[in-house]
Amino acid sequence: MICKYFNKCGGCQIQNLSYNKQIEYKINKFIEIFNLEPDEVIKSPKIFYYRNRMDYAVGKNYEVGLKEYKKWYSYIDIDECYLQSEESNIIRNRFRDFIINNKLEPWNNIDHTGFIRYIVIREGKFTNERMVNIVTSNTENIEYYKNIFLEFYKEIKKYVNSFYWTINNTISDVSYGDINYNLNNNNYIKEKALDNIYYISPNNFYQPNSYTAEILLKYVKELSNIKENDIVYDLYSGSGFYAIELSKYSNYVYAIDNSIENKKMFEVNKNINNIKNLRFLLSRVEDIEKISADKIIVDPPRSGLGKGVIKKIINSYPKDIIYISCYPETQKRDIDYFINAGYKINNKILIDQFPNTFHMETIFTLKK
Repeated sequence: MICKYFNKCGGCQIQNLSYNKQIEYKINKFIEIFNLEPDEVIKSPKIFYYRNRMDYAVGKNYEVGLKEYKKWYSYIDIDECYLQSEESNIIRNRFRDFIINNKLEPWNNIDHTGFIRYIVIREGKFTNERMVNIVTSNTENIEYYKNIFLEFYKEIKKYVNSFYWTINNTISDVSYGDINYNLNNNNYIKEKALDNIYYISPNNFYQPNSYTAEILLKYVKELSNIKENDIVYDLYSGSGFYAIELSKYSNYVYAIDNSIENKKMFEVNKNINNIKNLRFLLSRVEDIEKISADKIIVDPPRSGLGKGVIKKIINSYPKDIIYISCYPETQKRDIDYFINAGYKINNKILIDQFPNTFHMETIFTLKK
């Protein structure tokens, strides 16, 4: 299956290769970056319709789709995409018709004018729940537009569990904002991984491929080999994806993240999974005065770990470090620091979390 927008749309880059060739490409990329072969290579259970989140941008000519590859200013109007779901295609296409018919002005990303910016669709692949979030620029006509968007909700109601309108007050080209209106009184959707339930809000992070997310969680659980009295730090914890599971095996698990939204969702997830022995610290990892842990889990942003964070981790003398990344170039840079500090690589795993794209997820375990 090759999408008709392939070679122009920025969503996929290697969809023209067979899946085995895609895996071969990523193994070679792994070897090129790390100068090591992976111990294990885990394929995605699904290579189409695997993403649980898609952020569809709205262009100035009423394009609703994805941006052209490496062109932030150019939009591809998409009527069919194989990344998320057939229902997602229906919702996106009806949204385009809706904003055209209601003369809702699309956002112009060059001169920063207009109103409609994104439609974000999030799905629970294992729960069959779906959230739709319309992202716009600012407006004073709140009640008017609430009613307008509720008309769209009526059109897609059978596909949607949670429906939001979000306002992004800035000129930044992002699909989230500080003002969120829940328009159907259902704040969250749920997703499952292993035996855990995770609630998802408009702005909190969840691994984008639910099928490999469960595999990722399983490997982190097994590779960490946590004992009851181990002190475990989950840095850049998000809303507790790893920490929820790891707290089943240790009485001393700490989740650290600087997002208030993630903290709120962490508490929701902690309660729904009936977890008691788990603590959340609202802080930038960089601002923590001291880390004192036997085992440390890190899944940082694409920029990786700063030197200050690496130094704090090393000074904590953890027995084990599990480093998960979707950006192996910065992961390699950081791992070299740990090796120079006396750590050795124990495991190196490639997980294809992003079929049909250049990207991959990697897990490295380091032991003192």
